[in-house]
Amino acid sequence: MFQPGGGPRQPELDFDQIMGNIRDAVGRISQRLGGGGVGLAAALIVGLIVVIWAASGIYTTSPGEQGVLRLFGNAQETPVTQNGLHWWWPSPIGKKDVVRTDLVRRLELGFRSGDGVSDTPVPDEAQMISGDLNIIDVQMVVQYDIKDLSSYLFRVDDPGEDAGSQRNIAAGLPDGRTLKDATEAAVRLVVGQRSLAEVLAEERVNLELDTKAKLQEILDGYNTGLNIVSVELQKVEAPLEVQAAFNDVLQARQDKVTATNQAQAYENQVLPEARGRAAQIIQPAEAFKRARIERAQGESDQFLSILAQFNDRSVTLENVLQDTDNADGDNDPTTGIGLSDISIISAPDLDGNGFDILVAGVNVQGAPGCAFTAIEVLTTEATQTCRFSASMAAQSGDLTIGEKFSIAYLGNEDLTIPQFVGKGPFNVRLSNKAVDANVIVVDGPDGGVTPGVDVSVLGFNSSTNIVTFSVQSGEILRAGDQFTVQYMNREDRTVPATSLVTQERLYLEAMEDILPGINKIIVSPDAETVLILGNDGGLIPVPLGPSAP
Repeated sequence: MFQPGGGPRQPELDFDQIMGNIRDAVGRISQRLGGGGVGLAAALIVGLIVVIWAASGIYTTSPGEQGVLRLFGNAQETPVTQNGLHWWWPSPIGKKDVVRTDLVRRLELGFRSGDGVSDTPVPDEAQMISGDLNIIDVQMVVQYDIKDLSSYLFRVDDPGEDAGSQRNIAAGLPDGRTLKDATEAAVRLVVGQRSLAEVLAEERVNLELDTKAKLQEILDGYNTGLNIVSVELQKVEAPLEVQAAFNDVLQARQDKVTATNQAQAYENQVLPEARGRAAQIIQPAEAFKRARIERAQGESDQFLSILAQFNDRSVTLENVLQDTDNADGDNDPTTGIGLSDISIISAPDLDGNGFDILVAGVNVQGAPGCAFTAIEVLTTEATQTCRFSASMAAQSGDLTIGEKFSIAYLGNEDLTIPQFVGKGPFNVRLSNKAVDANVIVVDGPDGGVTPGVDVSVLGFNSSTNIVTFSVQSGEILRAGDQFTVQYMNREDRTVPATSLVTQERLYLEAMEDILPGINKIIVSPDAETVLILGNDGGLIPVPLGPSAP
């Protein structure tokens, strides 16, 4: 068995020499003290020997060093890692091995270096076969340190290695032949799994990483206690006999990569410039396109709006319209409003077959944020009281602007309690003529003294259109409070139209804007009042002009 650290270690003390010195000292002391002092001298000498022997157990660990302690030859499991002074049983009872573990050591494979001389190749180590059965020379440097001192000292019996001044490993330590053979086996295995091209150029970094991992795996399996810090390839090349040919191949590959990079750089330069020039052409064209389309759309919308204004024949109802025929079947007078809720009750009838004016449509103004009474506006999220408009149409032909007619509809009217009402009664004139005397209160204040709305209809004078209201017993009304009544409204109207002057102004303004862009005029044979004007934006109908009523 090789001793740790290489070669037999010398004992800390030479006891034969110490005992000889002690005998000589005892003899001299006995001669001086005579026979009676021999025992005392012997005791002093023995005590001194024990002190000296115990003091020899003191040792020091410096930064980066660790110590393994042995007691009667058995190594302790935990090495000493703290720096400073320590004590352990001296020889022959105990021994201690202090080794620097953080020192990075070096193994050269495939070559040997020397101070002041060029590297010397070692072909037996460097030459190996790649995965595609080519011979290749691989030179590398392995750097390592100690991670487990006990395993490093006692687990591997290595014959050592003498590889010159750069690497002289004593017998008994695993970084001799064990490390060298494991490194050679690992690199041969990794190179044997790759092609020659990969080893020479493409996979050099991965080759180092894989060799390091495989080598560490082998060393851990042997319990060497070594830690591989790095594996660095120094030279990877083909054998000398074919090196020139391989260099040509490598150069060709490098030229290929260079040419590819140059082409890519040219592409990266030319394409953005081309895209930029294309964008400079496309963007103005797109802007011009959008401008022409938006202008044409605007002109079209403008003329359609003018046409709608010119043909508008609607009247706005003075009071809120209610559902009179329960058209939707929900018994709610605020929903289901339709054409049947407005009736023509007076209008010209030239041919004797019914009124010449008809109700063509009903529209809500202010929906959806509107309510049917002023109190609902105050107590809900509604923003305004709903208003309604009724569109008029002719039974046949065209309506005559200014022609008189009358309509009737069930509607709400918001009223205000006048001053000095007190306990009532009080009178209020309706804004529209009531068709009948059926006037009811549908919403109003509730003072709380007696449940229910505080205002009720006491009477109605159809000749004056005045309603008399009574105040509920026990209640006192406040002036300015809102309440709502419902009755059948009558409104006397004339066929509406934008005034002739306004029509002419709108027409002239429109023609002034549109004519500069017109490049064709199409007159339909069936058209009596409309021209079809065309430009690049499309066809636009334009009224020929207003006619006098």
